[in-house]
Amino acid sequence: MKQEEPNVSGTKRNEEVILCPVRGGKQSMKTVARAVELALAREARLVFLYVVDVDFLGFATVARVKVMVDELTETGSFTLSILEDRARNRGVARVGSVIREGAIREAIRDVAREVGATRLVLGRPVVTPGVISFSSGAYRQLVDWLQNDVGLQVECVD
Repeated sequence: MKQEEPNVSGTKRNEEVILCPVRGGKQSMKTVARAVELALAREARLVFLYVVDVDFLGFATVARVKVMVDELTETGSFTLSILEDRARNRGVARVGSVIREGAIREAIRDVAREVGATRLVLGRPVVTPGVISFSSGAYRQLVDWLQNDVGLQVECVD
């Protein structure tokens, strides 16, 4: 599993950290806006997370999967740099980002622990024809797991 070092300079003691996973599409903009609002209101550090999950490429050849992972990682890095700039321009003093490869559940859990996040701003999946997404039941299970097992305060954004 590929893991980039978090671009999140050290956390101050007792500082609240808000984690915001994003996919980068226009659907993420409400989620990002809410995370920025919360970070400003709570004077919290904001960490964006982009997860490269290529399970859907399971039947592709190895070389193609590597190319796709590299492309998706580059896209994620570009997306995160834009989001960090926007958050800073809105006044968020401490903002960073992390890119991970793997399953979204485990990536959120692991990064939340690494950065000391206690709050998560999570967008609801948008059902788009032809796009694999969480069902509403699977989304609810994810939120319950993040709250009850991982210990995050989860704010869902429509």
